Amino acid sequence: MLKLALTPRWLAGLLLALVFATGFMLLSRWQLGSASAHEVSADPAKEAVVPLASVAAPLQPVLASEADTMVRTSGHYEHGSSVLVGSRVKDGEHGYWVVSRFIPDEQPDRAQGTFSVAVARGFTTEADPARIPAEPDGELTVIGRLVANEGPVSSEGSRDPRILGSAATAELTNTWQAPLYAAPVTADAEVPAGQSLPLDGADHLTDAARLSAPDEGLVPIRAQQYTSDSLNWLNIFYAAEWVVFAGFALFLWWRMLADSHRRRQHPEEFFDPAPAAGEEGRIYYEQSTGRYFYYDAEAGQYYYFDDAAASPDPTR
Repeated sequence: MLKLALTPRWLAGLLLALVFATGFMLLSRWQLGSASAHEVSADPAKEAVVPLASVAAPLQPVLASEADTMVRTSGHYEHGSSVLVGSRVKDGEHGYWVVSRFIPDEQPDRAQGTFSVAVARGFTTEADPARIPAEPDGELTVIGRLVANEGPVSSEGSRDPRILGSAATAELTNTWQAPLYAAPVTADAEVPAGQSLPLDGADHLTDAARLSAPDEGLVPIRAQQYTSDSLNWLNIFYAAEWVVFAGFALFLWWRMLADSHRRRQHPEEFFDPAPAAGEEGRIYYEQSTGRYFYYDAEAGQYYYFDDAAASPDPTR
């Protein structure tokens, strides 16, 4: 069979099978890549605190590459601006974010207005907006995580306009009647002016981070980077299918080669015998060529009747 496999015809067939198998393996690799495309890993670089203006700008969306970055900005809170944002969970407890309007000192273009930042000061289980802690006085530096913006959620079920369904900046803009940066910041530290920032040598937040008074009933949110290790199992199933197809392409070539070799050794197994009236033995008819052949027991091989070496009349 090796001699047959090395003929130009079967070598060309092997090359074609290898081309198909390679294509199927590349498709399998692509499917595996798609299965893990939704995985999100934490970025250590985002843990270093940077100025807010270096990763976000007014009227510009916050991209996935910028979201979850630790930022700092200096300014002051707008008194009486705090609202509650529902559907929050902290350590298994359901409650609210207390979100306040923070006005940075650094404004990129005051001709376009004074832009503010929605700062989630902390988590509370208190559902009464009248009992929201007042915003801290004076100049502060807020350090926290710039989280991805949320979509608006209807708050029609709430009886108080100070209880919102989400921390969407579009909704907060309408609530405060003020332009905002396109993503909120969850506060980890509020540092009064003149005090040192709770940062280490790598600009990472230290355990000394605290909210500024008044913070009665507020629990720091301590937002973490969004990560996901989810896999799309349908893509993995497709990847396995392409591997099977690659193996089948090679198997099909081998199976056709083996059949061709056996056809040469035992052609009677592949063709219907023709009637041999009055003649002992069996005469075979090859439909693809329209030729008769027989088996010569003394020579131990098959002959076509139209071969020069043997040409008896097959009808005898």
